Amino acid sequence: MGDVEWVIEGHGPRRVERRHSVSATVACALAEPLDTTADDEPLRSHDLVGSALERAARLVGFTPHPGLEYRLCAHRADHHPPLAPVLRDIGGINMFFALEPHGPAPGWEAVVRGGLTGAPLAARVEGVRARLAALFGGRPGDVEWRVGASLYQQGLASRVLSPVLAAAVCHGVHLEPGNLFVPLDGPTAVRTLDTEARPLDPTGEEEAAVGPVERAVDGLGVVSEALVDLGRVAPGLLRGNTASALAGAARSLGGARPDHRRRAEEVVRVLLERPALVGTGALVGTDAHGSATFRRTTCCLYHRIPGGGLCGDCALRP
Repeated sequence: MGDVEWVIEGHGPRRVERRHSVSATVACALAEPLDTTADDEPLRSHDLVGSALERAARLVGFTPHPGLEYRLCAHRADHHPPLAPVLRDIGGINMFFALEPHGPAPGWEAVVRGGLTGAPLAARVEGVRARLAALFGGRPGDVEWRVGASLYQQGLASRVLSPVLAAAVCHGVHLEPGNLFVPLDGPTAVRTLDTEARPLDPTGEEEAAVGPVERAVDGLGVVSEALVDLGRVAPGLLRGNTASALAGAARSLGGARPDHRRRAEEVVRVLLERPALVGTGALVGTDAHGSATFRRTTCCLYHRIPGGGLCGDCALRP
């Protein structure tokens, strides 16, 4: 196959909405029934529909998104600088920006591919309930399930969105959300399969930075849907958590890297108007340091823990 990069792309009305890297072995397995052997062009694209799409999803490990058209594509493999220096730089902002440059070990699951669901996800929520209960000397059952689910999802959103935003805004690098993995037990950490600093798509400075962050926001919606299926937690609350996590990431980034504050905040403004986050809140002004302040329209329920109080962006604040 030569110096070729294979990917499965999910095309929406305006642009590629999903992108999944494919090994040469998997590409060969998918290419055979699609009769690519007769195609001599160095760059190829083949539609994936019906059983071919089902097979691709099973081999690669993703859930096809309704309304997207999927293709197996071959691109010339560009060689980019290593990603490690970017990760070291953004990881110094705070713990939410830390991303481990290692492939996932056994017991790790891709965050946004639809695999973080069912019993493993429920166990994660129970772990959060136990840690919250320990703060006031209680038992896990003393913390409502929806509170544990909400705070787990918001923490996960912060760990996913922060590095994706920082890589895009500070370095012009596309971190692929579909390549982010978390452990199913133990301390929360995030790893990436990415090893090269792939530049943002050249679609305009502001829109380019929005691209990978929007994919991460959309992917986190899969986790939220799984939590709604598991127990009694409002979808709108979880959408608000994602918006709050994104705004918090921009605020931390702007505080640590003032030169990038405006662009980070612009990404937030754009995404708050997109379908996944519309109605969840708004940037309503600036603080004494010149950073944009976010006010959400929902509450993460932290106040329902004894001594929890209200968060700075809570809708329940006057």
